[in-house]
Amino acid sequence: MSDLSKLLHGARDDASFLNKLSLEPGEVESLEAARRDVRTAIRESFNREARTRFEVPVSPRFYTQGSFAYRTINRPAHPPSQQKDLDDGVYLPLTFVKEGTRPSQAAEVYFRFIDEILQALCRARRWGFDTRPTCARVTIAPDAHVDIPLYAIPDAEFRKLSKALAVAFTEDAAYDFMNARRSKTDNWDALPSDQVLLAHREDDWKVSDPRKIHEWFLAAVERHGEQLRRMSRYLKAWRDEKGDQIGGLSSICLMACVFETYEASRGLASRDDRALLDVARALPRLLEGPVLNPADRSEVLCARLSREERQMAITLAGALASDVDAALRAGSPQDSITFLRSSLGVRVPNRPDLVAAESVVATVRREAPRIVPAPVVGRSVSG
Repeated sequence: MSDLSKLLHGARDDASFLNKLSLEPGEVESLEAARRDVRTAIRESFNREARTRFEVPVSPRFYTQGSFAYRTINRPAHPPSQQKDLDDGVYLPLTFVKEGTRPSQAAEVYFRFIDEILQALCRARRWGFDTRPTCARVTIAPDAHVDIPLYAIPDAEFRKLSKALAVAFTEDAAYDFMNARRSKTDNWDALPSDQVLLAHREDDWKVSDPRKIHEWFLAAVERHGEQLRRMSRYLKAWRDEKGDQIGGLSSICLMACVFETYEASRGLASRDDRALLDVARALPRLLEGPVLNPADRSEVLCARLSREERQMAITLAGALASDVDAALRAGSPQDSITFLRSSLGVRVPNRPDLVAAESVVATVRREAPRIVPAPVVGRSVSG
């Protein structure tokens, strides 16, 4: 048996699979600089024009969410069709978008103003601009973009969020769900989820609270350790490597499958290679049934996958399990790398020196004991 843990994670020279998935410092800085420019443009435009346009003075607040905040972001396997992204939510008080009990300031008007601001910014920066049903997208490089979803929350919570920002961070700092929880400055965490509204280009406003997924994932990492975060990144890398074949398999769905595996086993092996095998073996079964959102059990994740897409995901998940198992059992380090690359791609380093041979003692200790029948002993006569 082989020990692939250093190949996946923890090599002293950082030449591991996880390191190959991680963004370079310059890539992080580029996303953060773009976020800063987007925030500045939106804030200045609201401060300058909101009273004239909407008859209400307002200064929006911003909250980073998604994989950048969860620290599960990977470099894209196949750019430019795949891109690294940063999601930065724009929050406004509910009085800005409603009158009485129903929103009267159409989401269309909100989006139109934001789109105008960002289009001007993109022209100045020579960036690309596009729209999605629930956000505006600013493409800052062939393999990178910033998504800007738009939210409305009750005025009291908006003031709490504003106060938390002022106490903990400057306006342009990386204020996100992870930082808010660690610094205990998220003073609007008691806000009911059904009072967070997400602007939608076709459906006006929808109840949608991005904190719910974050709360669940942060608790999952606290419960099972950082390995759970790494397993999520490995599965996302596997999905991205397979490209359009399973591109519709959402990151949240994969994270939920990892979580369910940990919950069912009450923890996995401490080594990443053995844990990845356990997760990969469980994945086909989990993908066969409805994968429920752990933060909202009424939501079925990946429900939009067609029967053919789901079957392809199950088939490729089975191949992943076979490849990881074969890599662990391979007769040579190079063969181990070949098997892993079959499912995870060439970002698995071609470093045979990072593959160690597992000792016989370790293999025996790891394998579950087998119960065998007692041998049949014939009658004998002593003399």
